[in-house]
Amino acid sequence: MGRVSRRAWLRSVPFALLLAVPGLARADLFGELRARGVLRVAIAGSVPPYNAYRPDGRAEGSDVDIARALARDLGVRLEIVRVINSERVAVLLARRADLVISALSITPERERLIAFSVPYATIGVLIAAPRSLQLSSLLDLKGRRVGVLAGSSNLEHLHQHVPAAKLLAYADHDLLVSAYLAGDFEIMSATESVVAEVNARQPLRPLVEQFRQSEFDLAVAMPKGEKPLRDWINRWIVARLRDQTLMAIHFRHHGRSPVVGH
Repeated sequence: MGRVSRRAWLRSVPFALLLAVPGLARADLFGELRARGVLRVAIAGSVPPYNAYRPDGRAEGSDVDIARALARDLGVRLEIVRVINSERVAVLLARRADLVISALSITPERERLIAFSVPYATIGVLIAAPRSLQLSSLLDLKGRRVGVLAGSSNLEHLHQHVPAAKLLAYADHDLLVSAYLAGDFEIMSATESVVAEVNARQPLRPLVEQFRQSEFDLAVAMPKGEKPLRDWINRWIVARLRDQTLMAIHFRHHGRSPVVGH
């Protein structure tokens, strides 16, 4: 095709078609996923009841229902990308998923790599141990073995605030629970649901809340530079908090409404 005829061809082709031609232009992610009709959401399944996978592989939890509602309102089909907890940021950097909705909290370290929506809920993390240990603050963790979920904001928090603790990180909550039951450590940094699972499996020496480590804001994560997608999701979260849709989802899975903007 000659230079003149090529320019004429470009002028005659609709802009939307040009976006689909490799090497000519790249649509923003928002336009791209709507054109493909599929929203790829990464979910780790490590923090029930926010997210988990059944034995048959089906995803469940409040984050899963949020992803379904978001895809429905966007008018696209939801495709869940199963990852492990420590892959939640990497999956966005590699563009293997469009979003992460997987109990992912906003931290300065993550904000250097990916973008976040406004918060849609919070997640509380406990320091739990047998009652006899009588821990009262992070200072009491110095030199002690603490089990924690790999790739979690509570692991980052412990690294920053109590570097002298001996932190043992596990890829998912099942491994974390099994390691505690095997006696690998006595202190756990985890959500209430994980602590409850330990106690259900070992009721004679229960874990008790020693103190609350922190409360983290949860948000939808996406690649950096995708302003149209981020703006749409922010408006969607605000609207769905206002009309109680997100409240109802959270209550169904957690037995309480979400705390937002603590």
